[in-house]
Amino acid sequence: MEDLHHRHRTSRRGALLSTALGALSLALPTPQATGADLAEYLSRAFPPPPEPVMFPRNKLTQPFAVLLMRSAYEAVDDLDFIAMNDFQKQFWRLRASEQEAYNLQYDPLKPKIGDISDSLYFDFISYSQFATIAREMPKGLQVFREYCEEEENKTCQDRFRVVRRDAAIADNNVLPGLFFSMTGDRIYTGLKDGFRNTQFGAPQPLPASASFTQVTADIQALLDVCVKNGYALKAEVSDVDEAARSFKVKILGPANLWGLTSLNYRRAVVTNCYDAMLIDAFLRASGRPGARYELSTNSSGIEETWVLAA
Repeated sequence: MEDLHHRHRTSRRGALLSTALGALSLALPTPQATGADLAEYLSRAFPPPPEPVMFPRNKLTQPFAVLLMRSAYEAVDDLDFIAMNDFQKQFWRLRASEQEAYNLQYDPLKPKIGDISDSLYFDFISYSQFATIAREMPKGLQVFREYCEEEENKTCQDRFRVVRRDAAIADNNVLPGLFFSMTGDRIYTGLKDGFRNTQFGAPQPLPASASFTQVTADIQALLDVCVKNGYALKAEVSDVDEAARSFKVKILGPANLWGLTSLNYRRAVVTNCYDAMLIDAFLRASGRPGARYELSTNSSGIEETWVLAA
């Protein structure tokens, strides 16, 4: 896990996607509400934890697992809403507070603590990272002091520097959408151009004139790369409807199933839906921005319905 905490500053992006993910709100039950209404409200307000994933899942390749988590980490870094030394501290505290309960859920199975190629551990550590992001993002800071290595640049004095968030993204409500896009861009770049001496062989962007059939075929190729690297047992594009510009994605046994389901239940402002981030990044790189998707999870996997912009 030391690799994931390595401090690496990247240049600020000149252009950021401005769409944001809206947060769901719950209406309190009225005084006339029935017992059934109250039970429904409580089940939505305080949902039960997802069931553990007890069937065998694939082992992830180390470079692929690092790419997924590193992409999210660097997106947080670039958005400048929290000092990264504080983020790492909050990340550590959250996973330390929830690790034992997670382990008990999976008994007699044993997550290989510290091994992110192990699907049981990856599911938990990825959840912990995104749960921390989701908790800190709504209260994001505009200006803060951040720890730095003195040799990094001249702005680092006494091992701290002052960081100011770009005024164009001062509204915390835009951060979830930006994070989704920036994380997806990093994942896609790593898969198509290589990451830390590993070539994944993902398809390059298509021209905007490419047919819908070619677009969905290359999305399937992207999913095949993910499966090859242990992300899921199976992932396929189905129900392709060119007239409606829609298709579905079905993923069996993804390595993030428990964590994604947990984050959805908690109504987190960001979730670790890596494949959705990747597909969106590929579509934007291929001249097809504005795609919409709906995601649901079940006991065995993920289902998504995608609709491309006209």
